[in-house]
Amino acid sequence: MNIEVCELSKSFGDTKALDRISFFLPEGAIVGFVGPNGAGKTTAIRIMAGLEQPDSGKVMLGNLNMIEYPDQVRAQIGFMPDSMPDSDVIRVWEYLDFYARAFGLRGQAKSSAISRVAEFTNLASLPDKMLSELSKGMKQQVSLARVLLHDPKILLLDEPAAGLDPRARIELRACLVKLAQEGKTIFISSHVLSDLDDIATGAVIIEKGKIVSHGKLTDLSASAAGEFCRIVLSLLELNEQILEQINGLELVESAIKSSNKQIMVKIKGGTANYHSAMVQIFMTGLPIIRTERPDAGIEEIFLKSTKGEVN
Repeated sequence: MNIEVCELSKSFGDTKALDRISFFLPEGAIVGFVGPNGAGKTTAIRIMAGLEQPDSGKVMLGNLNMIEYPDQVRAQIGFMPDSMPDSDVIRVWEYLDFYARAFGLRGQAKSSAISRVAEFTNLASLPDKMLSELSKGMKQQVSLARVLLHDPKILLLDEPAAGLDPRARIELRACLVKLAQEGKTIFISSHVLSDLDDIATGAVIIEKGKIVSHGKLTDLSASAAGEFCRIVLSLLELNEQILEQINGLELVESAIKSSNKQIMVKIKGGTANYHSAMVQIFMTGLPIIRTERPDAGIEEIFLKSTKGEVN
């Protein structure tokens, strides 16, 4: 199911959190929602989840208008906030059981739903643990399981990777990719832009309550390519002297070690200086065995699209 946001506006006193924002999320897409703190991301997601009313505008799920048919729309949406309760009196299975019943599941349907989401999110060993005993990563697994209980078509995730360790982030990304492959539309608000690069098919970038860029990642990347130019160098050997030598080149803005024998190089002046920079790099005589020019990622697209302004 697709979702369309049309001319949404929302103010809190004199602060305009959202200023007539519009964008479209196609079915089965994973779309990153990116912007600085205070840009309006959480407000937009809460309106899309039916938890806030806009001052004007609408949210359409397929042919359903959320304002006119809130109950039917909410049944298709799973909202995951950036935190969950931290209780020493509620166990994991009790938490999931409560929400399963809140979603109207009873008997075998409820048991099957809890078993399904527990298996999918790797919670099989946690049912008797108190919520307060869980790590941040485990809590996010429980929160995602709760979101999936009623098998929604749309997932709205507010900072799901915040505070997760590397393994938990990898596991979360794998879960989201699998859900998208099953046809779910996933909208993720996140400051961890490298995570979005790995899984997103599109992006919506917001600043001061206004959408400044949105669309397929391939299109946005092509647009940003003229301003940002990166090269990955693979070398036979890599040490600090080699890194310093590349960083010292006139047309290199920055060079950082990205893996055991790889360097990520950012070129000054973008694409216009690509060939000249490559000449400088090869003239060093360093043991380079391969070069690769990756597409502009969400970080570059974000930097190109925004000015660093907040409300």
